Amino acid sequence: MEPLLTSDQMRAVDRTAIEQIGIPDLVLVEHAALAVSGALKARFGRALSITKGVVLAGPGNNGADALATVRLLHEQGCQDIFVVLIDERGSAQLSPLAATQLGILGKLGIPTGTKLTPEILAVSGWVIDGIFGTGLKRDLSGKSLETVQMVNGFSGKKWILSIDIPSGLNSDTGKPMGDAVRANETVTLGFMKRGLVTAQGADFVGQVHLAPIQIPRLVPFPVDSFLYTREDVSRLPFRKKSSHKGDFGHVWVMAGIDEKQGASILSSLGALKSGAGLVTLLGEKTSLEKIQPRLPAEVMTDSFSSEFFKGKPKGSLILGPGLGLDRYDLVKNALGSKWPLVLDADALTLIGENEKECEGLLRKRESIPTVMTPHPKEASRLLGCSTEEIELDRFAAIKKLSEKYRCLIVLKGKGTCIRGPQGPTFIVTQGDSGLAKGGSGDLLSGILGSLLVQNLTLQQAVLLSVYLHGRASELLTQKTGTARASLPSEIAEELTMALKELES
Repeated sequence: MEPLLTSDQMRAVDRTAIEQIGIPDLVLVEHAALAVSGALKARFGRALSITKGVVLAGPGNNGADALATVRLLHEQGCQDIFVVLIDERGSAQLSPLAATQLGILGKLGIPTGTKLTPEILAVSGWVIDGIFGTGLKRDLSGKSLETVQMVNGFSGKKWILSIDIPSGLNSDTGKPMGDAVRANETVTLGFMKRGLVTAQGADFVGQVHLAPIQIPRLVPFPVDSFLYTREDVSRLPFRKKSSHKGDFGHVWVMAGIDEKQGASILSSLGALKSGAGLVTLLGEKTSLEKIQPRLPAEVMTDSFSSEFFKGKPKGSLILGPGLGLDRYDLVKNALGSKWPLVLDADALTLIGENEKECEGLLRKRESIPTVMTPHPKEASRLLGCSTEEIELDRFAAIKKLSEKYRCLIVLKGKGTCIRGPQGPTFIVTQGDSGLAKGGSGDLLSGILGSLLVQNLTLQQAVLLSVYLHGRASELLTQKTGTARASLPSEIAEELTMALKELES
């Protein structure tokens, strides 16, 4: 899996490469410039040499990479490049690397300026953003903020490529600091950074490509966060040719109140489409009679009794979708049982309202597979803070959640975060805005309940579930051409193709 580093960790890696391994920093700059110029060439092909472009260089090492890129582009025939130094403090404050690269351009007769205008951007085909890198710790202001906002005025009209991270984006959290460049593409250097893959970062980074730039894959410290991708899917649950339905687990879904029947139906559908051998909807007899006509024919029903939580579990239980907020008794009994649990929606609200008792119950069942799947608002209730605080640093939020409730947490949102109480944190970026619709979380709960009983470890089951859920939404968008009209029930149908991709 690809490590996700903080800005401090990336600096430590750079120091190790330069000071201990002995790779000159100018070599790293050269390879960064090769990666950036190569990405631009991949975008424009043979037409690159006849395009006009703008290169924005800041005073630090990110600016050095941008200035070195200008030289490489000139060597490749790109003569119409407007180079702008974005440095409010004057060239005397340039980093040694940036000053070296600026001096090289001067000796080659390549001019640079200090003022960007909308007119220059209007006649250019592309922009390279090398203003700030991962070291930015303050909100943008003055000339840098004005420049970023001017560039963003051409977002969607010009190809904007950011070096390492879009200028203004917090490298650790993905939060824009005042504002940030809205890039079409980001070429990140050495290792992936946390802020590129979750929270608001997704709205700024565009396509992300990792350029190792000759930095050895040696990390001189423990890494606590990783990116989970298609290549990391270790295996799908094995299926013998002689298998029968009992080999693929039994998922039980607790039916909700009459007004929210659709939630438990979607959970049941998710469990079926992700390979569960048996799915049973539990509830009161009268409620089941009402819901029966809407259920997939393959879903069984059974009347719920208090005896359900006693004895040996017969599969996994999904509790929360459409449950209603007057059934804390069910949540309490479930937490006190030995059943593998997927806790979502109303179950999470009830846990937050009965925080101390539920914390104790969850600690007692720490060895039993338990997954909580909050979205940011539910997470804020569970931690007693605001939704804004959750989104400000999703890595910190999920660490607090997992340590407090002693179970595996799935913090939903773009760049879904997954973490158990001992760590590490995994990020799954699959998924698009088609998932931003009521019911998609219920579908995910069904997939989770299914894979929990299909001979995978808890971590494998949860990572694969989140990946499949997101990938199915992407496939539906590819199929229809838009994410706007996606329905969770339609996303469920695309689980077939998401699974097929992993089998090929």
